[in-house]
Amino acid sequence: MMTAPYALAAAVPPQALPAPPSPAALPAWHSLLEERWQQRLNTLTELALAYHDAAESRGGRPADTAEAARLQRLLRKATAARRALGETEDALARLSDGSFGRCEQCSQPIPTTDLLAEPEARYCPGCVAGSWVALAG
Repeated sequence: MMTAPYALAAAVPPQALPAPPSPAALPAWHSLLEERWQQRLNTLTELALAYHDAAESRGGRPADTAEAARLQRLLRKATAARRALGETEDALARLSDGSFGRCEQCSQPIPTTDLLAEPEARYCPGCVAGSWVALAG
């Protein structure tokens, strides 16, 4: 059974996690990210096993259209799960090197509420909004 990848962040009350990058906040954020990493690893493992089981059940015969579509969906989901796992690994690395909670573009702090919603966030709301304006422009 797959776990909801964002259930943990929604379950953590904002006051339980002090704003990064204060040294007092690091253990709480590390725990949150480690749990998300484990959830994402479990999801990836389940998807990879489902993909290989489905591919193996064909017994070497060509997949019909429905089977091929199912395999493609599983592969896309597994690829997305691997990316999400990598994003969490990157956030853990930022936590270790002291850059967690700071925008990679302008170095301003990322609001705690934004990090609770997406602990892997790399950019502050201002830089995210600015990038959308530039793309639309």
